[in-house]
Order: sequence, then C-alpha cells, then structure tokens
Amino acid sequence: MFLRIVISSVILLSLMSVQADDELLLIQAVSTSGKTFVIRKGAEEGVSIGQESLFSTKNASFTAVVKEVNRFFSLWQLKDNRGAVPFAKGNYVTYTNNIENVWTELPKLHAAPKEELIFRQKFGWLVRGNYSLAVSESVSETDDQKTADRIGFQFEGFFTNRFAVHWEWAVGLRFDRENATLNEPALDVPTSRYMLAAEFLYHFSPSRGSDNNLYVGAGVAYGISNTTIDDSVSTGTTLVLPSIKAGYINRITNNYALVFEGSVEALAQSESFEDTEAQTTNIVNSKFSVGVRF
Repeated sequence: MFLRIVISSVILLSLMSVQADDELLLIQAVSTSGKTFVIRKGAEEGVSIGQESLFSTKNASFTAVVKEVNRFFSLWQLKDNRGAVPFAKGNYVTYTNNIENVWTELPKLHAAPKEELIFRQKFGWLVRGNYSLAVSESVSETDDQKTADRIGFQFEGFFTNRFAVHWEWAVGLRFDRENATLNEPALDVPTSRYMLAAEFLYHFSPSRGSDNNLYVGAGVAYGISNTTIDDSVSTGTTLVLPSIKAGYINRITNNYALVFEGSVEALAQSESFEDTEAQTTNIVNSKFSVGVRF
C-alpha cells in the first residue's frame, strides 16, 4: 500500500511539473491583412509546418499555425481567419507550444525588463585577428629610445559564455607576432608570444529593431615569449595587464556575427639570453581587431 502511494505521488508530481516552455518573442513582420506574421524561430529550434502554438499579448490570446519555415524564421497564420493579430512589427508576444495554456505570467512581464525575460544563457566561440601599433616602449636599465616603431599581428581564439543579459566572460589562447625596428644599429627584431587570455565584457542593449550592440570590456593574458636579435634568441614571460577595449557586434544570423574592436593594452615582457640577467620591456599597444562570433 505504501509503495502504491509513493508511485502515485511521483506520477502526480511528474505530471504537474510538465509545463510548456513560455517564451517572449519579438515579431519580425506582420502582413497587411493582419492574418500572418513572422517570428525569429525556425527549424533549428524545432518549429515545423502545421505546428499549432499559442500566442499572447497583454489583452488577447490566440492560436496560430505554421505555414512556412526555414532554419531561423517561421511564417504563422491565425487559425481563426475572422480576426487579425493584435500587434505590429517590433512588438513582443508570449509563445508556448501548449495551446491549452492560459497566460498567467503577465505580472512577471511588468516586473522585469523584456530583455531579461527572453534571455537565454549562451555559449559560443570567438575568433579574432588584431593589428597592433606600439604607442610607447621602454626597456629596464636603458635610457636611450632605440626602437623607431613596433608593429604586430595577433590571432586569438576564445570560448565565450554570455551568462547574463549584459555580461559575458571569455577564455582562450593568443598568438602574437611583432617586429621592432631599431635605429642604432639599424635592425629588425622579431618577437613571438604564446599566451593564455581571458576577457570580461559588458554588452549594451541593442537599438530598437536591431540585434547589433556595442560593448566594452577588460582583459588579461600571460604566457611565454622569445625575441631574435641577429642569431641570438632571448626567452622569457609576458604579462598583458590590463587590456581595455570597446567594440561593435554586427549580427548576421542567430548564430553568426562579425566583431569590430579597438583596444589599448599594457604589456610587460621579461626576457634574457643564456647566462645573462633578464631585461623587462614595457610596451603600450594600440590595436584594431576584426573577428567572427559563432
């Protein structure tokens, strides 16, 4: 008898916990007749032709049917053709697959910003290429400025976690290749660096009707470096602290975006030749970056 009660309770709790996943969506387009509309939710998220779902606004709820679908978007038509949709392009509606569900979460909509209600934690990848130009440079135990200019290229790959509406962290690898031109003697000095890197970013809200956004952030990196002078190689470590950046994300699709970024970083490179004491080179770099998020 006790076992039956336990089993019945488990089944009852399971049924009570099965709920439709309500989601707040932005309307992408509405037909002139008001009977069809488009949302950014397609086959990639399980939407299929003939599917029926419930849509709700502040004052009305109605059922619509999928008529067309591609990877990222779907076209819906009112199931009851006697009416028209009570919203326009750019409005938000609540979506659920449970057409028997009654929208009871309106107080939550008023209590929290819309962007928080539709936010989903997202993991991704960022690949970025950088061009750098040294703004200033100094070498320990040296008074003369021997470097005429220092330019470089960096390649970075990050794993990203957008863990909140506005906040994101990223960790990854960075490879630098720089060339310093000396005045006396006239010489090109190449440097290579291999570093672990991390970033913490703040994303501003996108403008109305757009998924693109500005962001600012700070980063740090640490690793090994080597510099070749004539045929001799000095080795050591490099610390980037801090790296201050601002950028713009131009979203192409839900899962693909271009990134444009400007930054300034302070870099300390401590290297030595065999049987010599280490010298520290302090560099302030200005950088411009282009990358891809996916």
